[in-house]
Amino acid sequence: MMKSLRSPAAILALLYVCFLKCWSWSALQLPERVASHFNGSGEPNGWMSRSANQMSMLVFGLVFPLFVVVLCSLMRFLPASLINLPDKDYWLAPERRGETFNYLVGHSLWFSCMAVCFVIGLQYSIVQANRQMPPHLSSALLLALAGLFLAGTGGWVVSLLRHFRQPR
Repeated sequence: MMKSLRSPAAILALLYVCFLKCWSWSALQLPERVASHFNGSGEPNGWMSRSANQMSMLVFGLVFPLFVVVLCSLMRFLPASLINLPDKDYWLAPERRGETFNYLVGHSLWFSCMAVCFVIGLQYSIVQANRQMPPHLSSALLLALAGLFLAGTGGWVVSLLRHFRQPR
């Protein structure tokens, strides 16, 4: 188990270091009054103090990526009746149960890596938006960021479904 979790956990730790560096860099780049929410045209319609923006991005950046990891980690303590997996009798059989949950945790660590990258991109886009006068969020940057995250999430789900397809 530890071997299969080592790579995604190490990459996630490295990405968290990058997130924290980006987060602290952004504090020096943002104005005291930060445009923090934008309409569909990229125009600001919500403002925060720099300290409130930094605190909310720190909490979001630390909690959002780990949400799926925590859920997958806690699943091992649930009764099988509360778990929805294809062929769950096969995957949750005593001889495979540990391996199944180890796979889910490892897979969730990869999702967390994508989520940290997404949060870094969001923080960067907020800095770039606030560098302009008046502040304006780049629709192209946001669409690219959201598109990459959604495509990655789609690939992550397909990989998960393929792993748990009908056993041979």
